[in-house]
Amino acid sequence: MKINFLVPTTGITGGIRVVFEHANNLIKLGHDVTIIYPFILSVNAGKIETAKGWAKRAKRKILGLFDLDKITWFALSEKVKILRTPDLSAKFIPSADATIATANETADWLADYPEDKGEKFYFIQDYETWTRPKDKVNATWKLPLKKIVIAEWLKNLASEKFNEDVAGVVFNGVDQEKFYNNEKKFNNSKKFLMMYHVLEKKGFLDGLEAFNIAKRKHPDVTLTLFGAYRLKRNFGKNIEYFYRPSVEKLRELYSESDIFLWPSREEGFGLPPLEAMACKCAVIATATGAVKDYAVHNESAVIVPPSRPDLMAEEIIKLINDDNKIKKISLAGFNKASEFSWEKSTQALIDILSKYVGADKK
Repeated sequence: MKINFLVPTTGITGGIRVVFEHANNLIKLGHDVTIIYPFILSVNAGKIETAKGWAKRAKRKILGLFDLDKITWFALSEKVKILRTPDLSAKFIPSADATIATANETADWLADYPEDKGEKFYFIQDYETWTRPKDKVNATWKLPLKKIVIAEWLKNLASEKFNEDVAGVVFNGVDQEKFYNNEKKFNNSKKFLMMYHVLEKKGFLDGLEAFNIAKRKHPDVTLTLFGAYRLKRNFGKNIEYFYRPSVEKLRELYSESDIFLWPSREEGFGLPPLEAMACKCAVIATATGAVKDYAVHNESAVIVPPSRPDLMAEEIIKLINDDNKIKKISLAGFNKASEFSWEKSTQALIDILSKYVGADKK
């Protein structure tokens, strides 16, 4: 199949990483993939967004002159075509068997594409109400596009809030060759790991508060942070921070830690906890995104309500005091994570696309 992905950026985000994982696997399976990124994203862009778009375009051209216009944060296959366009008007989009919108702003464009752009799919990774006014986001859920979601809660949202069916659920995967742990070692003084994020919905400050509550009872515990943003301030004495760690370093951080904290308030999927599980790190996570799709409370992870650092702190303290439970959850989490792979995920995506592509011609 010839497949187009419409993306809002090629920068480092969890959602774009998911698209890139699928693109690589589709290429391996013999499909033709083009990722299309516009300089101007909105259909009805104002003067400010238009000016920023032209500035981005000029910057890309300058970088291209020095061969610096490359995606370096992800090992994207050279066979994946990257097409940067002024906007997402149909005239800039190559013909395909399927075109997939991957963010709500891109769905607006896709809805009006002609037949030569192929079957139209909307790959929904979250309820993206932080990107623009809720009424505009909601409207995209009602567009005549075949919806593919990455978690059961998004399927339920489509049905209950928008009275829409979905074409299928495609869970995210874990690269078992990158995230693994052949020999888990547990620390006497427990080591904690957490992702730093600037968005309030990610709940970083909730997780920090929960950790600090527990640390007052257990002063010897330590916390390490990683993330894609520069730290805005010092969050505590002896807290080590890794900015944009390599995959190898991230695996090392997961593997060396005893407990991974995931305090997100809202989430589309929540991939880091699953990666931590694959590295035999016990996980305490909020009941957001797909956490309940891949973890069971007190079996393969500890699950707490979002926005309740007090309850997360209680569970942290329980785990600190129970080495056997840490080991049990670590192993069960590892076994559960082994059921998720990008190969399975991409095959599920292909199965959904194949159901509709060319169906009217059969």
